[in-house]
Amino acid sequence: MQSDLSIHAAEVADASLIVKARIVEAADTFAHMDVRGLSPATLRTFWPASPPDSQGYGYNEVKVRYRPSASAISRAEEVTYRWMTELVQDDERRVVLGMWAMCLAWPRMVGSFRQFCAKTGRVRRTAERRMDQQISAIAASLIKNAQSLQHPNWSRVSPMLPNQGSDFGRIATVTHWMADGAKPEALSKEDREASRKAA
Repeated sequence: MQSDLSIHAAEVADASLIVKARIVEAADTFAHMDVRGLSPATLRTFWPASPPDSQGYGYNEVKVRYRPSASAISRAEEVTYRWMTELVQDDERRVVLGMWAMCLAWPRMVGSFRQFCAKTGRVRRTAERRMDQQISAIAASLIKNAQSLQHPNWSRVSPMLPNQGSDFGRIATVTHWMADGAKPEALSKEDREASRKAA
């Protein structure tokens, strides 16, 4: 029984990471969608973006705006219209989840989650705890109903998620106390017994 419980907890933890990333991806997708009438339309052509002639080719970087793919839009609609409406317990948690995701996906426009909590009179730690509980509840519900859980576009989402990346340059390497060229010597029977007694 203990192993079944721990296996289920591990499955929920793994699924929670994907659910969290999918919620952030949905916010990012909706933030970058162009819908006529909701925001000013930009000039579009089928030609790729190129720098003006006065700057010269290759000297300045051209910023190409991110356009969500059809699969990203489909995943975002699943999160917004299914998970948020059917699996989230109440409106308060929907607001907290949505604003947390928007704060990660579009911080220049929305601001930080800390600012949102301060502005609306919420305790940030309580909001984060409720958000984590709700994400785990969504993951458990998806596992319970044996629904397919699609992965987000990790290359797009992982830089937005807090504490998700690993900087392998900062990971400590194993160091040995032996000098280069030193060879371990076999201990005599008396030395082994002495070391056992000391331990």
